[in-house]
Formats: sequence, C-alpha cells, structure tokens
Amino acid sequence: MLEKVKKFIEESFKQCLNGKDTKHFERTIYWVKLLKPDVDEAILIAAYAHDIARAFKKKDSEEMFRDREFNDKEILKEHQEEGAKIMADFLKQEGYNEKSIDRVSNMIKYHEEGGDEESNLIMDADSISYLEINAIKHIKLIKILGKDKIKRKIDFMYNRISSDKAKLLAKPYYEKILELLSKN
Repeated sequence: MLEKVKKFIEESFKQCLNGKDTKHFERTIYWVKLLKPDVDEAILIAAYAHDIARAFKKKDSEEMFRDREFNDKEILKEHQEEGAKIMADFLKQEGYNEKSIDRVSNMIKYHEEGGDEESNLIMDADSISYLEINAIKHIKLIKILGKDKIKRKIDFMYNRISSDKAKLLAKPYYEKILELLSKN
C-alpha cells in the first residue's frame, strides 16, 4: 500500500499550486526508521503522507503566512484534519484495513502536536526533516515573511520534538539553519 500512497501523493502534488518534490516525505520516513527501526506499514504511510493536505491548499506559503504565524493553531488544526480525511478516504478506496486506516488517520491528525507514541514519532521525524530539508526554503522567503517569523518557525519545529534521541539528531540541523538565518 505504501507504493500506492507514494504515487497518489506525487500525483496530487504535481497538480498543486507550486508543485512539490517529495524529498521531505522521503526523509521523514528515513528519520522514522532511524528513531524506531521496527515500524510497520501504517506508520510509514503516515510519515510519507503527513502533509498531503498541502497538495490541496488554495494559497501558497507566501500568501498564507504573510499575515499569520506558521504555528497558528487554527491553520495547523485544519491542515491535520484535512490530511487525515484525505488519506482515510484514499486508503478506504484502496481497500486498506480499517484498523490501519484509523491509525494512519490519527497519526496525521496529530502530527503537528503529538499526543501519543505514534503521533509523536511522526511529529519528531517531520521536525528533523523540516530542519534538514524545508527550513532553507523558508529562509529564501525572508524578504517576504521576515527574519523573526522564520526564526519562530524554526524554533517551533525544534522545540516541539518530544524524544531526547530525536532532539539529538535534530540539533546539528537546527544549529546549521540558525547560523544560515543569522547571515541573511
């Protein structure tokens, strides 16, 4: 099922506003496996699909966050709930088992805030991948979004990490991106 999910996500992002490469999703899976080597397919699906709602958004990041914070609770809640519904609908259509659909849906629904072991795992891997891959994209928007807003996003992504192991893995990326931000 993971391969079907990857194909669905890749096709969905090809049609969205700015397109999106899948490196962040691949690296989220990488970090999940590093943090918990014995994960099952449901966790890998949630790791890859956690940001699926972004493929269906109506505004791009510049427009959406010009007047709002990246960690705006309303935006995060909507992002999580939409993603959980999109993936649950897709997995049902593909005949995936109901118990696994519920787990995937729950992990996506709480990947920004965590709350249980599986959601925390996705949140931590997402944060590391963000610091490694996506933070640089936000730094490139510094003239539009402002240095302080981008710094708050970077800090938010690092500080929300729930496990000591993930924090240790994320720290070099966090420090590197902060150094890069300070030079801009």
